[in-house]
Amino acid sequence: MRNFLYTAFISCLLFINCFAVAELKAQAPSVNIENLTDQQLIILMSQYQLYGLSELEMEMRAREKGLTGDQINQLKKRMALLDPSLMKEINTPTKNTPDVYEPRTKINTKIPSAPKADSSRSLKPFGASIFENDNLSFEPNLNIATPQNYIIGVNDQLNIDVYGVSDITKKLKVTPEGEIRFPNLGPVKVAGLSIDDARIKLRKALSKIYPGIASGAVSVQVSISQIRSIRVTLIGEIVRPGNYDISSLSTLMNALYVSGGPNQIGSFRNIELVRNGKTLVHFDLYDFLLKSDLTKNLLLQDGDIIRVNPYQTRVTLKGAVKKPALFDVNPTESAADILRFAGGFADIGYKEMIRVTRLGMRNKEILSVKAALLNNFKLMPGDTLVVDTLANMFTNRVCIHGAVYYGGAYGIAELPTLKDLLLAAKPKEDAFINLALLRRLKPDFTPEFINFNINDVLNGVSNINLIREDSIQIFRISELREKYTVTINGEVNNPGIFNFSDNMRAQDLVLMANGYKDGASLQKMEISRRLRTANFSQKDSAVYSVIKEIDLSAANSNLGDLNFKLSPFDIVSVRKSPIYKEQISVTIEGEVIYPGAYTLSGNAERISDLLKRAGGLKQKGFAGGAVLIRKTYGNISDNDATLVNTKTNLINTQSGLAANNQTTDASNTNNLSKELKPVGIRLDQILTNPGSAEDLFLLEGDILKVPKELQTIQTFGAVNVPKQIVYYEGISFRDALRESGRFSLNASRKNAYVIHPNGQVRKTRNFLFIRSYPDIKPGTEIYIPVKRPKQKLSTGEVVGIFSSLTSLVSILIVLINTRK
Repeated sequence: MRNFLYTAFISCLLFINCFAVAELKAQAPSVNIENLTDQQLIILMSQYQLYGLSELEMEMRAREKGLTGDQINQLKKRMALLDPSLMKEINTPTKNTPDVYEPRTKINTKIPSAPKADSSRSLKPFGASIFENDNLSFEPNLNIATPQNYIIGVNDQLNIDVYGVSDITKKLKVTPEGEIRFPNLGPVKVAGLSIDDARIKLRKALSKIYPGIASGAVSVQVSISQIRSIRVTLIGEIVRPGNYDISSLSTLMNALYVSGGPNQIGSFRNIELVRNGKTLVHFDLYDFLLKSDLTKNLLLQDGDIIRVNPYQTRVTLKGAVKKPALFDVNPTESAADILRFAGGFADIGYKEMIRVTRLGMRNKEILSVKAALLNNFKLMPGDTLVVDTLANMFTNRVCIHGAVYYGGAYGIAELPTLKDLLLAAKPKEDAFINLALLRRLKPDFTPEFINFNINDVLNGVSNINLIREDSIQIFRISELREKYTVTINGEVNNPGIFNFSDNMRAQDLVLMANGYKDGASLQKMEISRRLRTANFSQKDSAVYSVIKEIDLSAANSNLGDLNFKLSPFDIVSVRKSPIYKEQISVTIEGEVIYPGAYTLSGNAERISDLLKRAGGLKQKGFAGGAVLIRKTYGNISDNDATLVNTKTNLINTQSGLAANNQTTDASNTNNLSKELKPVGIRLDQILTNPGSAEDLFLLEGDILKVPKELQTIQTFGAVNVPKQIVYYEGISFRDALRESGRFSLNASRKNAYVIHPNGQVRKTRNFLFIRSYPDIKPGTEIYIPVKRPKQKLSTGEVVGIFSSLTSLVSILIVLINTRK
């Protein structure tokens, strides 16, 4: 039975479909395409569903609908004569329709410069900060759906989307007349309508050209594609009053932000939105700040006026509150409301009372308002509410400090006695238990000290009841005495001062100093001990310290020395072994067989011994020109800086440098100790007579230089032609001067001198009118000094001499007259 009914239902549907097709085919030949108007042609294409098809698909669909070939050709011709935009809509397939959505363009609002803020005011009105926050501008979100209550205006761009059997999207701008023009429809007035009203009106209008709208086959959607700008006016107590061009999606808060908000006397509680001469809403900014309520933050319309009135009652709240600021007060609000606006008391605020400074007609007055009365306390313009901070005092505090594990503050209620506090704080092992101090404040808050023995308190022998603000100080043993140290110096790797420990031995201190140096003598170590009398004797003593010598060498079997225990402040001196010597080297250079560095075998080695070890002179070696280079203080050790410093100061004093440089730099001292100077020797006589007085003992760092035999001599200084001159046997001082053009006019002849190759200096000898010049050797350098220019007497000196002579003559005349 069920199968029979199902078969019958399908058969009926097929019959109805065939009948409808036959009906269309019967009507199709009667259609005269050429006599149809454009609107009728569009309706026909909509009935036959010929939209959104290619030319081939449209021809096939038309044949299915019963159109003949001639009618199809006539339809193509008429379509070619239609509006190109309409042809594009008809011939464009639905599946290839591009996305016509474009983001709305932001409207830039020109913001005038704001007046300079008054930096002298420490507090700002409550809520003023939101107009200074760049991240909170209240700008409208242009990407949201169009609000249903949005009123369309001139320059809005509407996005009209027709979809379904027909698919077309148009972006039309509202003209200054408030109309839009849809193709093939004509102008439609939409200005002043909401989005819903505009959708209803356009749906009705478009049904004339889209019959499918009436049957539901075609739908219409209207939205705002690009919004217009509107001009609003902000007046009153505004930071930047004036006219502003803003987005039509802007709200009252957006306009307030652009204008900088209320100024110093502007009210944050009484902001009016005036539209068409009538006050539309009274906006209270505190509703947003305190309740997040923006129900009165209405969308603005072109020509709206926003007026900010002056405040009526403004009070100051400062002190220990969470948000100190200036607050606008409504007549129904009390001091408790203002405190609530500020977030309440700060954690450190004094919550029992608030001080209010009130401005009277002639004078100021102070009001003290208890916390319980804040709800009923009415505020007046200019009131200043001050919340004090809690006093820096404790009602039940006791403190313990020093040598305890858990020092700090404790509550007296839980630990009422000194014993309880000591047990809680736990004294450290190094605490001085014989004496500790309790600092207590008298009733007049003057301090007093109470001393006690820690052991007596802990053992119950004595106990003290604590009171508020008692402070206990436990001392460490190490804090009550001088710091114990020991010192080690001499031949150890790390000499210095080390902390003393009980049972410390001399060997332990050596280990702490990183062991002995190579030249240390363990047989004779000296320990000096400070005189420390335990009986506090007042007798004087000539003894400075106790000296003890010990032997820590491996050969010593004296356990007393090996286990010698140190005392605080002992000084351990490790001496250098008398037989320990470090290698000393000298250098020989020049015309010798084996030049180089040599290590001295002893302190009795001479120049002649060194020359023998070097193999003697070469054939061209010039013994007469040999020179010994030696340190300035060759007999002083590099470590003896004190002696070098003393000699340096002496040299500076004698040379006049001390007046210009009062302090001697350590680097200059070091350079002076390493400065090298030549020593005039006569190597030829040393070789002839080894061991003589000329044969010097060598010192560390000596350099012996043996040059080749020289064949020239040189002249320097005040000669007409300073030059090198070929040496020949028998050449004299005068011969060399003659070769150099003799003395110049400013030559100091009597001070002429020569320097021989071996560093020896010989000066010209003068006796009466006889002048004896030094001998000349190969390589000799002749120096002729320049005369010092004679200084003329100044005018003052001449006057002084003349005055002295006049005085002397006057004295002689007086003496002569007295003898007559």
